[in-house]
Amino acid sequence: MSTVNTETRRSGMLIGTVMAGLAGAAIALLTAPKSGRELRGDLKDRLQTLQAKGADLVGTCKAKAVETAQLVKEQSGMLADKAHTVADDMADKARAATDRAESAAHTAVDRASSAAEKKLGQASDFTHRTIDSAGDSSQRA
Repeated sequence: MSTVNTETRRSGMLIGTVMAGLAGAAIALLTAPKSGRELRGDLKDRLQTLQAKGADLVGTCKAKAVETAQLVKEQSGMLADKAHTVADDMADKARAATDRAESAAHTAVDRASSAAEKKLGQASDFTHRTIDSAGDSSQRA
């Protein structure tokens, strides 16, 4: 970003210098003691020189604009690639976290199911013993 500001300042200074030179040349030509024909010839020469310098300046500005546009294009492409990479990494991490959570949930369900089956078996054994004990007591009575 600083190179763009530096280039803008340089272009502004160049334009200012050219404009000041033109103003100085015009003042010098208009105040010099010359005939009308000589003055017109000098003005014509200066104008042609200024047109050439202006065309060069326009060409330089166009080249700088193309360079800047290319730089912006490259930088935006790199930023877009980086954004895609970060997004893909985040998606992978989210999938991995989801897989871990799913695995942990299955493990917890399996443990709870095993514990419930164990308790159910214990309750069933206790019930059978109680029924057997009650049957024995009723036969004795």
